[in-house]
Parts: sequence; C-alpha cells; structure tokens
Amino acid sequence: MPGTKRKKTESMKVVAETHKASEPVQHVDQTESESINVDADESGEVAALRQEVEAGKDKYLRLMAEFDNYKRRSSKEYERLISAANEKLILEMVEVRENFERALKSGGTGGEFAPFYDGMKLIFSKYDEVLTRHGLTPFAATGEPFDPMIHDALMKAPNAQIPADCVAEVFERGYRLNDKVIKHARVVVSSGSAG
Repeated sequence: MPGTKRKKTESMKVVAETHKASEPVQHVDQTESESINVDADESGEVAALRQEVEAGKDKYLRLMAEFDNYKRRSSKEYERLISAANEKLILEMVEVRENFERALKSGGTGGEFAPFYDGMKLIFSKYDEVLTRHGLTPFAATGEPFDPMIHDALMKAPNAQIPADCVAEVFERGYRLNDKVIKHARVVVSSGSAG
C-alpha cells in the first residue's frame, strides 16, 4: 500500500503540471489593481490637500494684509492723536508768546531796567526757538495778498501805499504747525487808494 500512495501523489503531480502547461493562466496581480485604485484615491486626496493648502495660504495672506493695514491705520491714528495734543499745547503756548512779545514791545530799553529787558529778550528768543523747533511758524506780513484761508479780515481800509486786496496792517500774526494753520492771522485789508 505504501507504494500505491506514492504512485497516486506522483500521478497527481504530473496531471497538475500538464494542466498548468496546457492552459494559459489568467492570473491578475492583486497588488497592481490595488495600486491603481490607491493611486486614484491618493490623487483625489492630494488634490483635496492642495486645495486646502491653497485656501490656507490665501487666508494667511489676507490676514497678513489686513494686519499690515491695521498697523498702518493705528500708526496714522497715533500720529494724529499726538499731533492734535501738540496742537492744543502749542496753541496755548502761542498765546503766552504773543503776550511776551507785547510786553517786550511796550518795555523801555534804557535806564536801570536795561539788563532786565535784555534778559527778557534772550528768554523770548529761546522760547521762540523751541516753538520753531517743534514745527511752529508764524505768518502774515504787510503787503502780502489777502488769503481768506489763512487770514481773518477785521476790516477793509483805504491805503495809498498798499494795493487793493493785500494786507495793510497785521493785528495778530497767524501760526502754522507743521504746514497746518492753527491760528489765522487777524489783519486789515487794503481797499487801495481812497478815490
């Protein structure tokens, strides 16, 4: 019996080998079909991820632009607030300057008060220097054309030496702070020669 078993297994092998050789095997590689499906799935995922990255990038760029605009606006607002605060302070200092200037004009230059007067002139010039350094510039001079944007006309008077519509007399000078008029000049406007 042991011989029959062996013969049987050998014949099965031979049959199997002849069967393999005679029939073409239709063997589908499972890994290839899986990789095709995986590639299709991965390309969809990759495209979705790319879109997500692009959307995130776009959002980031927009946020950066908004933040940049916010910083710029904040900086301008801060400068405007400082300028407005300086304007109020400088305007009050202008009043002190004008009173100081009037006092110097009315004071005597001779006698025992001469050293005091000279000291006051020196203080006034230093005070004026500080105001100028902070952007204050006075304007309004006799003979310049009248400009309603920077001058307040107190009255119109005939004047033979000064042409019509020009400043004939300055009552109070005007002041600019960094090119912005903070105080209008108060002037008398010439109407030309009386005729």
